[in-house]
Amino acid sequence: MTADTQANRRRSTRLTIAIPVFISGTDASGKEFREKTHTIVVNKHGAKIVTAHRLAVGAQIMVENPAMGGAAKAVVLALGVPSGPGGLPELIVQLFEARNIWGIEFPPADWD
Repeated sequence: MTADTQANRRRSTRLTIAIPVFISGTDASGKEFREKTHTIVVNKHGAKIVTAHRLAVGAQIMVENPAMGGAAKAVVLALGVPSGPGGLPELIVQLFEARNIWGIEFPPADWD
């Protein structure tokens, strides 16, 4: 599958943007956590988020955007490999309810 084909299958346009968020839930070892972190990529249906915690695929987390005063439940769809200077892993999460919790003032047309 080509990159163009994959992009055409996306449910909503992805935006590369670092948005400060809190994530919370239960990590892979069963411990509850709350972490201040940030997004790498967002769309109406979810995000890629950096985390210092080890989570399992299928784990349910809460994603909070303190600037917007909103929160949404999400599920971990995939785990990315550690990247960047800090070497922190990335989570790919899907929101239970697709919506703009990111505070994007002029979202792409396919976010409506």
